Amino acid sequence: MMENEQTRDIVLIHGGSHGAWCWDGVKRELENLGWQGHALDLPGVGDDPTPRKSVTLENSLLAVNNFIRQQDLNDFILVGHSLAGILLPEVIAANREKVRKAVYVAAFILAEGERAIDLVNPERRPDYYRLADESSERSLMLPYNVVRERFFNDLSEEDARTAYSRLTPQPLAPYLQPAVRGAAEFASLSSYIICQQDQNLPRSLCMTYAQKLGGQTEVIDAGHDVMLSKPKELAAMLTRV
Repeated sequence: MMENEQTRDIVLIHGGSHGAWCWDGVKRELENLGWQGHALDLPGVGDDPTPRKSVTLENSLLAVNNFIRQQDLNDFILVGHSLAGILLPEVIAANREKVRKAVYVAAFILAEGERAIDLVNPERRPDYYRLADESSERSLMLPYNVVRERFFNDLSEEDARTAYSRLTPQPLAPYLQPAVRGAAEFASLSSYIICQQDQNLPRSLCMTYAQKLGGQTEVIDAGHDVMLSKPKELAAMLTRV
């Protein structure tokens, strides 16, 4: 993507169990580059008070679309990390004249009718159902040792524990709902960033996702939570992908 003087806004959508807070470092770096990052808490996570048992793909999409309208954003770059990949095609469709580029960062890529749960590693999938079944809110919260290995492998122990303390349980329902639109429908304005050290969505899997998406592909030497470990590098990449 060529840098455009009229495109200085980037909407940042967090992944499962995270919140707007995870983009704080990236937003600072974007500001240093003359851009403005905009992040929100999706329903039921971060500081959002929505009851987790009521969270759906639909009200998550509604929250993003309302945020875009309330911020009066036009001609912006849309970024989704990890689980947020399932939201981006519908957000693009609802804001087609406003989205200049869409960037998937270590994200799920769904075809029409696919569900996120079906793309989860088959060895890990039973834990998602088990944790949700054990929760009155139908949500899941992975233990620290698992998150440390999969998400925070390139963070210091202190930073990993600080980040973990800010995670919130992730509602299961969005994983179970089939995609209305496939990400490839918007391949012409989409790109994919692969995290070289990702232990949650390994490089080989993300290569498959990138090919499934179409569009441009870039690689960054970071773990899954690249926004925490390499905010400066990621910010620079988002403004030029």
